Amino acid sequence: MSKLGRNEQCHCGSGLKYKKCCMSKDEQSARTSKASNTIRHFTEADLGHLVDHESTWANPQYAELAHELIASMKQDYKPNHVAMAIMIWHDFTNMTKPTYRKSGAFCAALEYMVCEVTESGKSKNDLAEKYEVSASTITKRYQELSAFLMQQLEQNEPAPQAVAQ
Repeated sequence: MSKLGRNEQCHCGSGLKYKKCCMSKDEQSARTSKASNTIRHFTEADLGHLVDHESTWANPQYAELAHELIASMKQDYKPNHVAMAIMIWHDFTNMTKPTYRKSGAFCAALEYMVCEVTESGKSKNDLAEKYEVSASTITKRYQELSAFLMQQLEQNEPAPQAVAQ
């Protein structure tokens, strides 16, 4: 089966373009299924070890962001969800070597990704206020992360090790 283009007619038969109909649902489904491939249980104590000892970072700045992510997410999410965000960040940084001025933009985008998987109900505006970035910046960084995950899925690359929810 060939890849369905954004401007082609949707596969569901609605007559709408794929991008206006099922594209976001398919992307969410792909992220969720990719995240549930391998299961590992984490505790809060494991998170720092994951960043400092189990992961190799191309730039120390990326590890700092991972620690920032732990600090900002550990009160609201289970350790497994925080670990999922860290593993996505690790794989993303190793493959794309992103540059950024405000770490909050990627932290917010990663937390928003976890919010979608856990259905926690936090909005981009809530996260924009928490991380002191704009909602449009979160959207931009979220799209970068989503595109990366979709590319990994299409290439059948190993998914980040998922964690139990």
